[in-house]
Amino acid sequence: MKANKTVLVVDDEAPIRRVLEFKLKNKGYQVLIAENGARGLELISTHQPDAVITDIMMPEMDGKQLCEQTNGLKKKRPFLTIVVTCRIAQDEQQWISEMQDTLFMEKPFSPARLVDCIDQYFGKER
Repeated sequence: MKANKTVLVVDDEAPIRRVLEFKLKNKGYQVLIAENGARGLELISTHQPDAVITDIMMPEMDGKQLCEQTNGLKKKRPFLTIVVTCRIAQDEQQWISEMQDTLFMEKPFSPARLVDCIDQYFGKER
């Protein structure tokens, strides 16, 4: 089932993109990569990934803007979004809980734990 699932990784840090791409491909997912939110939005529109992992602090369009612009799409076609960042105060996390199918994971994070979250999300779809 995972071979059919596509995960988009949106992060401006190349090492994080590479680690997540490696972990996700090893678990059988197809992986798309974007280095900023604007490119991530393009890939969401054209490829309709099943899950999106996004940083918040990025050039061109940050992760919060990306989530706000794609949240409406989830009413027609739900997909998981995982927001990963180390630069957010507890009181600034409220918007994440208001987004459909959106989770928060603080950096540094465990790539294995992140992949487990994705596995669990797809497991509950069945």
